[in-house]
Amino acid sequence: MGTSHFLGQNFSVPFEVKFTDKDNIEQFAWQTSWGVSWRLIGAMIMVHGDDKGLVLPPKVAPIQVVIVPIYKSDEAKEIVLPKLNEIREQLESKKIRVHVDDRSELTPGYKFNDWELKGIPLRIEIGPKDIEKQQVILAKRYNREKISVGFSEIEKIITILDEIQKDMLKIARVKASENTINISNYTEFKSKIGGGGFFNAYWCGKIECEEKIKEETGADIRVIPFGSENIDGKCIYCQEQSIATPIFARGY
Repeated sequence: MGTSHFLGQNFSVPFEVKFTDKDNIEQFAWQTSWGVSWRLIGAMIMVHGDDKGLVLPPKVAPIQVVIVPIYKSDEAKEIVLPKLNEIREQLESKKIRVHVDDRSELTPGYKFNDWELKGIPLRIEIGPKDIEKQQVILAKRYNREKISVGFSEIEKIITILDEIQKDMLKIARVKASENTINISNYTEFKSKIGGGGFFNAYWCGKIECEEKIKEETGADIRVIPFGSENIDGKCIYCQEQSIATPIFARGY
């Protein structure tokens, strides 16, 4: 998803950006542009999101943990809030990004739905009954699993966030693998590209071949994966020796 552009000498010539080559001769610089852009945010939303809304990985979530207090009376509130604030301070001391939803005009159910929509990785629910049991309820956004954790084990949340991060990555990789097809025949490539997905195919390295493939199918090279270079095979278009097996796909 990181963009890469070959700029050639389009900018070095008008701006007179030069270098001295090995023969001590001045040449105009050849430039490339590399970077990770905002499209990564869109990709993350599309890969992880569901019908309930956003699903954010903990490492990029502005709020990693939201704490929702549950009480129906002022008496219950006085029981819940001191422990809630203690837990908040404990998590913040471990550099976890925490938010307490203390909006009194909203029901707990509304708050649950609201934070699910916003994709917050982990929700902590705590009410008078939880105080009695010396525990909190944790709700994971990505798989909607709920577990109880004792007050003495609150720091397990650090490990749980790490596990969520790793599991979400694993799920995304499986999803990508399931939608990637290995292709060695151009006729098959043309017949299947309309169904979407990613196509792993041999390529000779010639721009002309990539341009012809794009002209005829609408697909071009999206990325050349690490480790895909110098794999023995024949280019799917011209049948010359391949230099890599890039991923072809249509852009939308």
